[in-house]
Amino acid sequence: MRSRQYQILVAAATIALGLWFLTLRLHDMKPHFNQGLGIDIHDNEADPEKPQPPQESALPGDISAGMSQEESKPTNSYLSPENVEKYLDAIMDFEDETAFDRVFCPAVIPHRYSQLSSGSKDKIKYFFALDLYQSVEIIPRLMSSIVYAMRFLGPERCAISVTEGRSEDGTYEILAALQKRVQGMGGHFFLSTSDINPMDDYGRNRIAALAELRNIALEPLKSVGASGLDDSLADIYSSEAVVIFVNDIALCPEDILELVFQHVNQGAHMTCSFDWIFNGTLFYDVWVSRSLVGDTFFEIPHDASWAYSKDLFWSDPDGKRRYEAHKPFQVYSCWGGMVTLDAATFAENKVKFRASDPGECYMGEPTLLAKDLYRHGHGKILAVPSVNVAYSDKEAVGTKLMQGYVSDHVDISRPILAQDEIVQWQAAPPGMVKCLPNFDQPSWAKPM
Repeated sequence: MRSRQYQILVAAATIALGLWFLTLRLHDMKPHFNQGLGIDIHDNEADPEKPQPPQESALPGDISAGMSQEESKPTNSYLSPENVEKYLDAIMDFEDETAFDRVFCPAVIPHRYSQLSSGSKDKIKYFFALDLYQSVEIIPRLMSSIVYAMRFLGPERCAISVTEGRSEDGTYEILAALQKRVQGMGGHFFLSTSDINPMDDYGRNRIAALAELRNIALEPLKSVGASGLDDSLADIYSSEAVVIFVNDIALCPEDILELVFQHVNQGAHMTCSFDWIFNGTLFYDVWVSRSLVGDTFFEIPHDASWAYSKDLFWSDPDGKRRYEAHKPFQVYSCWGGMVTLDAATFAENKVKFRASDPGECYMGEPTLLAKDLYRHGHGKILAVPSVNVAYSDKEAVGTKLMQGYVSDHVDISRPILAQDEIVQWQAAPPGMVKCLPNFDQPSWAKPM
């Protein structure tokens, strides 16, 4: 509905005000932190004087409210058929600007990603996993970008698995209708519900609930057989299948494709984007993210202040250099709103999302996943600073202005990695990893 030029002007004015405000407030920025209790960033927007960054990667509308795999289709209808159709039209028509205000996304898929769409079409190679709750505001851009990427990759080679909760805004109705559209394209669409509500539980139970919901979304990888991709699942999934786990974010097709491109060509085991709040000025997923020296992406002192949030990778000179050059680099753990993972690792039950064991440092499920990947010799974990996402279309406009589009940072005409993009992998994890059960209680723990 809004042109890219208009979006840029509005975002620039908003960011200027936001930067001025953050300059005044950052040193007083002490998150209200309740162990295991995620904070809704929409509360931050409503009360910017009390920023409350969460302690793990679960986000508003992400997987923070309930869903039951066995639960039957909801009996209540929260959207009329006409309104559902309006959302479907916007999702299926990527360039439609008449129904919803959406962050501008390039429609042309560059030559850089041509290899991703090649190969056999009789097996699933790309598995999109999502956990959604109360997500109607983000769905038009989120699902439109996923569907657009699927069309490029080949719908027959793609699957979407969504676990949806007790939404009362029409999220389920839209997804149920979209399921038919995607299947009509030749794609695969798994839709489940769950009554698990992490917001009902504090402490370790919350992380366990979040982990369980993520595992539910991955269940179709294992539902055909329990032996992994080497036998029964080989008839359905490619041995090189990639999981693309996406939060409730505003993103572009190029964000998805660049993350997959880096994952495949770097030989990574886990690849992450960067997620931002305050119009692209504040990195969000700091609680679950650790650099290759084991530290948080920015320093959080004992007073829990976020005063140093602008100084990313201060303790990791190599990581900082590559981050500032927008080149991929190895980290210990990350999430950042979207990750790619090797599907076989989950299908073969080598790892799963989980909560901390007794006596283990209290961490978010993405950090524990990275820890378990290292245990299995799968420590090629990659952060990609050219892929930047946000949790609303409005925030995404500012994020793209501040952090750039993928095409601002990479040679999109080049179908292979540039020499300076190639990561030199370190096999061993950091000697120690920052443990943050609370932001004001930092310590160090063993990496495995």
